[in-house]
Amino acid sequence: MAEKPFPGLAAEGVLDLAKKYYATTTMGSKIVAESGSGAIVTDRDGHKFIDLHCDAGVNNLGHCHPTIVATVMNQLETLIFAENHNGPNYWAMCLAMELATKSPVRKPSKVFFSNSGAEANEAARKLCEAHRKITDGNGRKKAIYFRYGFAGRTRGVIAATSSRPAVQRDPFWDFNEKINSTYLPYPRVGEDWSQLKKELDALDLREYDRLLMELPCQGEGGINPVDENALKYIYELTQEAGVIFISDCVQTGVGRVGTIFGCDVFPWLKPDILTMGKALGGGFPVGATIFRGSLDWEHQGMHSNTFGGHPLISRVGLAVLEETKKLLDSGAAKDIEFFLDYALRLFLKHDAITDIRGRGLMWAIEFKTPTLRDKVIELAESAASEGEYGLRLLGAGSKSIRIMPSMVISRYDLHYAMDLLHKIIKTLV
Repeated sequence: MAEKPFPGLAAEGVLDLAKKYYATTTMGSKIVAESGSGAIVTDRDGHKFIDLHCDAGVNNLGHCHPTIVATVMNQLETLIFAENHNGPNYWAMCLAMELATKSPVRKPSKVFFSNSGAEANEAARKLCEAHRKITDGNGRKKAIYFRYGFAGRTRGVIAATSSRPAVQRDPFWDFNEKINSTYLPYPRVGEDWSQLKKELDALDLREYDRLLMELPCQGEGGINPVDENALKYIYELTQEAGVIFISDCVQTGVGRVGTIFGCDVFPWLKPDILTMGKALGGGFPVGATIFRGSLDWEHQGMHSNTFGGHPLISRVGLAVLEETKKLLDSGAAKDIEFFLDYALRLFLKHDAITDIRGRGLMWAIEFKTPTLRDKVIELAESAASEGEYGLRLLGAGSKSIRIMPSMVISRYDLHYAMDLLHKIIKTLV
């Protein structure tokens, strides 16, 4: 195959526009996506990439899934938008009922819709604070978070975001937020959690309003699967003390770890609040806060928004849940998981790699240094210039890359991706 420079001229033009006109954010990739189908993304110059991060777990069903496309086109012909929080729409109420009745959240439960995982976590915080003002007279003001956690970048949740605190949190929070936030070690599976127990036992939990924990894995902080015994200890201790337990499943839900809700991999866990986003929207912006009904806001207007419960996105959400359930029930996703588990562990033979960890279709390859990790991502993208495919990769933590393929990736594409990744890593050692 003749070499085709990457990025190409068309992509370079867009990258130049981004430098000139777009704000400083998290942009790092040189892939300028033009189209997508299943596990393959094509850029503006025709380079093809196997998608191994699905936009941090948004496109769990792959790109342009036929059912999702058909659902969108059908809804566009009937009703594009009517504000759900002014008067309820049918599809939003159907999705709310599905989530409220099927989730592991304590029953009876309710749902609030928003536009992102960060907003879902903001709503969770406001539920807790409003509830405490009624029941506790502001006595409980503190919150428990976990080191290397990520709950979003909006003002109300940055205290829970400590994966890169110097950049994501510290420039924006105030003194009161700082003194009322406690950070515990995240109990990663296979590791000793005695320090966590020591720190948790030392807290006066009567001062604490809520605990927010990404489950069953941390995401942006490095794909860290939780130790179930440690989780059970945390859950039982905080529940006994009346601390509201928030399970953040924004990245892990909708099939990513083999279940619909993410934290329901632990059947005994019944969170007070569960937050979702990303894959639930099938590529459209969505956030869902599922909570036990007794936490509901006391007065109309204590919380609302314009686009939450969007009829098109709600209808897509229902289709996403249905298609995800089919893939889980058929065992197709499990087959990918088994292959991925086996294939990824072979990477440990490379000297550049220090750890492989994950569960379901959510894994991390950790490198010795951030520089090595960044070089792998760069080479994986540029491989599209000389081969059939390049790879679409995304970092996690300071030294890891996420391996988060879609639930519809073919065995050929997955084999190709793993083989190419091996070849790239070999060149670095």
